[in-house]
Amino acid sequence: MKRQVPLVLCFLFGVVMCFTQFSPHSFSQSIYDEVVYWALIMSPFALAVGTITLIQTHVIRIRRRTEHWQYSFVVFAGLLTMVAIGLPFGPQHPAFAWLFNNVQVPLDATMFSLLAFLIASAAFRAFRARTFEASLLLISAMIVLIGNVPVGDLIWNTVLSWLPWDNGASEARQWILGNPNLSARRGIILGVSLGVISQAIRLILGIERSYIGGGD
Repeated sequence: MKRQVPLVLCFLFGVVMCFTQFSPHSFSQSIYDEVVYWALIMSPFALAVGTITLIQTHVIRIRRRTEHWQYSFVVFAGLLTMVAIGLPFGPQHPAFAWLFNNVQVPLDATMFSLLAFLIASAAFRAFRARTFEASLLLISAMIVLIGNVPVGDLIWNTVLSWLPWDNGASEARQWILGNPNLSARRGIILGVSLGVISQAIRLILGIERSYIGGGD
């Protein structure tokens, strides 16, 4: 029973939502709006479940003294502080705004900065011209990079003026982004879309059951 009910609900809601997307009738639109309202009501409960899971995870880390378990206390301190200020006073309170602007925003900027270095190191490893395909990727990346920097036209007119773009690096960049890059993106999007459709059909028909804790 614990597995049959989720499977039946998934089938019913999947079929109904597919129907609302392909039917222009006002009744189907009203059903879609109603389901969206239900999702908005359920989202706080999902947030509560996520918070409980976060607390349980870090409690286990502290009990088992795993690597860097001391940082779990930082998580609890930040969670309790923001809740203690945000619930009674609201997000417009000066203390809440100060913590957000001086703690949350710098931490986000730091994480994105680290991500930029990670992407740069991954690009350096990927752009090694060991094969013909990697060489094409390297050349295209260099042309797009030159087209984005302010001195790109100067570099283009000095070193790459022999390439078949008369208007400089910006035209070459635009051609690469608008032709081979866009074609590859459309192929990837089509492939992802077909994968999403097939996965949705598997979920609706009950073939994929991993979300209820098992494959049978």
